[in-house]
Amino acid sequence: MFDRVLVERTAEDDVAAALAYARSHAGRSIPCQDIAVRWALANPHAARLAAARPGPALAAHLVDLGVANAPSEDLLEAVGAWDRLAAWVVAQQARVLQELHRRVELSTWAQKGLQDEVAGTLAASGRAVKVLLDRSLQLAAAPEVHDALLEGVLSVRKADVLLHDTGMLSGVEARRVHEQLLPEASRLTAPELGAAARRAVLEIDPDAAEHRHRRAREDRTVVLEPAADCMATIRAFLPAVEAVKAMRALDAVAATAAPDDPRGIDARRADALVDVLAAVLDRGVAPDGEVLRTRKGRAPRLSLTISTDALAGASTTPGHLDGYGPVLPSLARRLAQEATWHFQRTDPATGEALEQAGSRYRPPDSLRSAIVARDVTCTFPGCRITAEVCDLDHTIPYDDTREPGAQTRRSNLAALCRHHHRLKTHTTWSPRRDPASGVTIWISPRGKPYARDPVRAPGESWPRHEDGRAGPHRPGGPGRAPGAPGDRGGTGDVGDPRDRGGTGDVGDRRARGDTSDVGDPRDFNERTDLCDVNDLGDPDHLGDVNDLGDPDHLGEPPF
Repeated sequence: MFDRVLVERTAEDDVAAALAYARSHAGRSIPCQDIAVRWALANPHAARLAAARPGPALAAHLVDLGVANAPSEDLLEAVGAWDRLAAWVVAQQARVLQELHRRVELSTWAQKGLQDEVAGTLAASGRAVKVLLDRSLQLAAAPEVHDALLEGVLSVRKADVLLHDTGMLSGVEARRVHEQLLPEASRLTAPELGAAARRAVLEIDPDAAEHRHRRAREDRTVVLEPAADCMATIRAFLPAVEAVKAMRALDAVAATAAPDDPRGIDARRADALVDVLAAVLDRGVAPDGEVLRTRKGRAPRLSLTISTDALAGASTTPGHLDGYGPVLPSLARRLAQEATWHFQRTDPATGEALEQAGSRYRPPDSLRSAIVARDVTCTFPGCRITAEVCDLDHTIPYDDTREPGAQTRRSNLAALCRHHHRLKTHTTWSPRRDPASGVTIWISPRGKPYARDPVRAPGESWPRHEDGRAGPHRPGGPGRAPGAPGDRGGTGDVGDPRDRGGTGDVGDRRARGDTSDVGDPRDFNERTDLCDVNDLGDPDHLGDVNDLGDPDHLGEPPF
């Protein structure tokens, strides 16, 4: 019982809570589990809160928690406990709505309108109530998701994302996807879970996905929505490739602003949209003309990863469009026909990429491309900033007295967005990478670990574990540290945040002349709304799909 675990505390309870915490928060990474156990034993009450199931007993305990005098570790886990309780409450409310809906179907009470009745009870709009009713019916059809809410394994936001992104599947197909994703859902952010769900939907029935995509293309539209204060919103519904291309173009034009331009990045993006469209009218340039080439810099670049089998049409494995996620293999093949190709050599026996190295601290283009393709995003847990615009960080600091080829190599480089590069350099956040599994573990200033799994490349299948789940192998044992200790910075870092510039700095967008890697030193301001060191790495606070390529993450900080 929860009360006994929290109130009648024993040494055995401490160990049990620590192990439960490690299993639920560290995934299958043995090194991460070891760190989690040590943290839990040092903070037994916080570990109990983290491992406690939601319900009346947990609610009563949290209400009685002395917030003013509680340790910070307890308060952080109390926030998580309240979030699990919120999911439990929504699941309980859904049960009531399901029963109301059942009664409506069996009686003439339906004439009153269930939606209006509930709206009156809640003093809510009909649209808001429709969301509640739709969710309750979706949960009734997906009991595995409902149970995950009741257990606090899934937040309300994640449940909504999972139900929405699998809503087009049959009940049997949706259940297969849910059962595949739920074991890891607690450690994924909502955008990560959505991307995984969309990928699974593409894989489960490629023919149906092709049909839905063709049908959805017919619904593409651009809508102007009037707003207050003589403003308006232009909303575009576009195919994935065209949408990502449009955003890259806006970022590229926005990056050409003068040094003393007082506009923020959002305003410059909006102005860039108007400028590009106005240029079509003013100069008569067709939409497929070289508009951006006349405004400094080259056209934006799209990065696509696809397996050779899918490229040849022998596989239905989705490709990966940088800045978006999984895309239909047919779209990937069409893009590949006009692309510049980069091949990654792999071990024919294992399928793993072979080691690559450079002769100086700045990686050659081929090595940078390999790291970008491997990491896909910034390697801080939950961060969705695309690796294409990240710095490349030496995990073990670069040492000018050592052989460059032993340092600037695939196994010692990782993509970090400018914000998390600064976090690593100027705080005690410490990353460690297990070269055998590719798992990156970040340890917070409080000693709490957060794991970031390697990204599965298109066409690559995770091996099956003894428990039947698929995932990367994470070898290790008690006390084994995965990889080298965290890099506190150093002049050898490629894109070192403390560096004022330099032609060898991959993080310097101007030196490279790469307008697809948008960002400017003048644009960087401290952004506490993006990720703060006090967030302690909670994945739900670490990034969002809308942050992809945000120049505020990219420009050189004014240190």
